[in-house]
Amino acid sequence: MLELRVRTAADVALAVAAAARVFDVACVASETVLECLDAFSSRALREIEAGGSAVLVLERSEDAHALRTGVRDGAGESMWASTITLSERLDRPLGGLVGSVDHVELLATELLRALDRGGSAAAVANERARALESLQRELEETNQGVLALHAELAEASDEQRRLLAAERTARNEAEAARNRLTFLSWASARLLASLNQTEISSFLREFLIPRHAEDVQVWHSGAEGELCGPEDVDQTPPETVLRAASSRRPVDALSEEGHLGLPLLTGTELIGVLLLRRTDELDPDDGVMLVELSRRVAVSLDNARRFEQERDTAATLQRAMLTDLPRTPGMEMTARYLPATRGMNVGGDWYDVFPLGDGEFIGVVGDVTGHGIHAAVMMGQLRTALRAYALEERSPAALLGRLHRLLDHLEPDLFATAVIVRFRPGDPEVVMASAGHPPPLWRDGGGRAEAVELPHGGMLGLPVDLVHTDHTVALPPGSALLLYTDGLVERRGESIDDGIDRLLEGFSGPPYWDDGPEKAADDLLDAMVKYQDCDDDVCLLVFLASAGNGTGEG
Repeated sequence: MLELRVRTAADVALAVAAAARVFDVACVASETVLECLDAFSSRALREIEAGGSAVLVLERSEDAHALRTGVRDGAGESMWASTITLSERLDRPLGGLVGSVDHVELLATELLRALDRGGSAAAVANERARALESLQRELEETNQGVLALHAELAEASDEQRRLLAAERTARNEAEAARNRLTFLSWASARLLASLNQTEISSFLREFLIPRHAEDVQVWHSGAEGELCGPEDVDQTPPETVLRAASSRRPVDALSEEGHLGLPLLTGTELIGVLLLRRTDELDPDDGVMLVELSRRVAVSLDNARRFEQERDTAATLQRAMLTDLPRTPGMEMTARYLPATRGMNVGGDWYDVFPLGDGEFIGVVGDVTGHGIHAAVMMGQLRTALRAYALEERSPAALLGRLHRLLDHLEPDLFATAVIVRFRPGDPEVVMASAGHPPPLWRDGGGRAEAVELPHGGMLGLPVDLVHTDHTVALPPGSALLLYTDGLVERRGESIDDGIDRLLEGFSGPPYWDDGPEKAADDLLDAMVKYQDCDDDVCLLVFLASAGNGTGEG
C-alpha cells in the first residue's frame, strides 16, 4: 500500500506525479489515468483550501490484477474511491516505484507525460469530435429521410383514406341503386298482378309510405277529362295535381305545398296523377325511380280500367240474356246467378226455362269455356239456338247434338257443357241429358239427396262425333232437382268431387222447403260461396215439384 499525505499544493502535485508514475508502470489507460488524477487533485485541493490535509491511497490487490485508489481526509474518512482492473499483473512494490526518484525529476517527468497524455487526449477528443460531427450529419440526414418518409407515409395514408371513402361512397351508391331496382321490380310485380284499381291504390300506399311519402293519393281522369280523387278527400284537385296533369311532367312543389305530382301516362293518354305528400327534399335518384314507377302504375291502372270495363260489359250482357222464369203450376222454380268475385271469370254461365207450346217446358243450365265478352256472346248464341231448335226437336239429347254441331261450326276453339231438362208440370217424371256437365242433384220429400248419374256424352264443341242419351228421372210432388255450374263446387286445391259432396250435404237434411225454393237457393249460396272468393261465376236452377200452383222468379 502507498499512502501519500498532502498538506500543500506542492504536496498535491508530488502525490499526483507519484500516482501517475505508478499508473504508467501498471499500464493503465490514459483516460483512466486522467480521470483518477483529476479526482485525486480536485478533492485533495478542496481539503487543503479548507485548512485540512488529505491522504492519497494506492493499494495493490492480493492477486496483483487491480489497483484500489482513494482519497481520505485528515481524519481518515474516505472522500473518494475507485478500483482499476489491470491488463497485466503488477508484481513490483508500489513504494519502490516512487521512493528513490528525485522530486524535481518526478515533477518534470510527470509534466512531460501529462503534456503527452493531454495531447493524446486532445487528439482523441478531436477525433471523437470529428466522429461526433459526422454522426450528427448522418443523424440529420437520417432525420430528414425519416421526416420525408413520414411525409410520404402520411400522404399515402391520406390517399388510402380518400380511396376508402370513395370506395365506401361507391358501394353505398351501388347498394342504394340495387335497392331501388329491387323495389321497382317488386312493386311492378305486385301492381301488374292486380286488375283492380282500388287494390292498386292500396298497394301504392303500402309501397310508398313512409319511406318515400307521408301520404299517397291517386287522382283518376274521368270520362269528361275531370280529375277525381279518393272518396275520403276533398274532390277539388290540389294545384300540384292540376299542374302535373296540364304539363304532363312531374311537378315538385315541395317548397310551396310539400307535394310531388307525377302524371300517369300511357302513350299520350292521361290516366291520372299520382300525388305524394312529402316534407323533406327529394333525392334526385329517388325522383328518377318514382317517375319510372309512375309509368308502371299508369300501365297497371290502364289494364285494370280496361279489364273492369270489359268485365262490367260482359256481366251486363250476360244478365240481360238471363230471362225471367215462367209461371208453371205444379213446378216451382228459382234461379240464381253470381259473377265471380275475382278476375274476369264472367260471361260463360247461363240458365233458361221456356215453354214448348204443348204444356211441356225445357230447362237448361250451361257453361261456355272462356270468359269475358266473347264467352257472353257465344252463350247468347247458344241460348237463342236452343230455343230455335226446340221448335222442331223435343229430345234433350237431340238438342245437345244440334248445339254441339253449331258450336263446332261457329267457334272451333270454344267448348261448352250443358244439362237440359224437359218436364211437364204435374208429371212425376222428367227427361234429362248431359254434355260434360256436373251431375244434377235430386232430393226426395224427406230430405234424402243424391247425385243423378247421367251419361255425359262429352263437352259440346269437341272435334269428335258425340252421342248424347236421354235419361228419365222420377220427380214426384215434394221432391226437388238442382242444376248448377262448376263455379258453385270448384275451389282451388280441392277436387270437384269434394265440392259436389259439400253441395249434397247442403242440399239434403231436414225439409226446409216450406218457404219455397227461393229460401232453399239462398241457403245453398250462403253455404257454398258466401264467405269465400270465387274464381268463376255461379249459376243454379232449382225445380220443386208441387201438387198445387206455384210461381218461380229469377
